[in-house]
Parts: sequence; C-alpha cells; structure tokens
Amino acid sequence: MSIYWETRKEVPRLVFNLQRLRYERLSRKVTEQKMAETLNINRSSYHKKENGNIKISVEEFGKILEVLGIPQTEAGIFFTLSFPEREQTTA
Repeated sequence: MSIYWETRKEVPRLVFNLQRLRYERLSRKVTEQKMAETLNINRSSYHKKENGNIKISVEEFGKILEVLGIPQTEAGIFFTLSFPEREQTTA
C-alpha cells in the first residue's frame, strides 16, 4: 500500500476576517451602536454582521473603513488567504 497526497483543483480564496474587524473597532473605541448608526441599521443587526450571521456588503465595508479611519489602500488587513486542504488517500 502506498500513500500519496491528492491536490484538489481549488485555488486559494480570500476570506474576510471578522475577528480583525472586531479588534480594529474595539482598539479605536468605536461602539457597535456607532457602527450601526453609520450603516443605518440597528445595533443587533450590526452585531450579527460582525459575528458572521449576516453578510457585510461592499458598500457597508466602505463605510466601516471610513468610521475606523482606515484608508481603502489598507483594506487588505481584513482578508486572509484560505488554502484548500489536501486529502490523504491510499492506493
């Protein structure tokens, strides 16, 4: 029996880092309420967005960057590359 690694044909993908969003908001002492007001939603809805229960739109992300004082050129800090896992198979 030989073991080999099978690589999937998937490519790495960008994943939005919600933990980084929360960290940046807290480090700048911006409340969930302030973020919600900026996005014109209630605090509960913002909380759900920050926790991944509701998606954040591109337009909302732009407003979030403005509130946090982060230039669009530095928006990459919120993204990580996710690589597909390799499967081990036996032959």
